[in-house]
Amino acid sequence: MLFLVIYLFIIIVLYSFIQLYLIRKWKLIYTTFGYQNYFLIIGKLKKNGIEYKTKVPMNLRNRRQFDENTQYDIYVKKDSEHEALQSLYQT
Repeated sequence: MLFLVIYLFIIIVLYSFIQLYLIRKWKLIYTTFGYQNYFLIIGKLKKNGIEYKTKVPMNLRNRRQFDENTQYDIYVKKDSEHEALQSLYQT
């Protein structure tokens, strides 16, 4: 039993370090709520050819992906941060 607990602890720590390492290459540039705003922002990034990724923080109350109250965190690579911000604020 103790071996299993130690094994799970090591797995969790390794997973945390891997996630920390991977997220260091990405920069949070925008947080939005609702799928309409999400698709508006993503459309601007795609139009300018900027690579992005999205994280949806855990929402235990509501499991639906596209909801007006869902929070979307949009990340871009640190090298593309300036271009991404310019593309978001162009009219």
